Amino acid sequence: MIVGATITGSEVADFLHAATIAVVGEVPLGRLRHAIPAFPTRSEIWLYLFNELGL
Repeated sequence: MIVGATITGSEVADFLHAATIAVVGEVPLGRLRHAIPAFPTRSEIWLYLFNELGL
């Protein structure tokens, strides 16, 4: 479960929105991994994070 997130830079609204939903909804990482957008662009950072975590 993600308990907080800090994301900086330009055009990070998509990342912030996804992180906010995950934190507020207390979504487990195993479930969150399947919520990646169908056509990820910058959102692929979530996939890389989950891969590094072994999920």
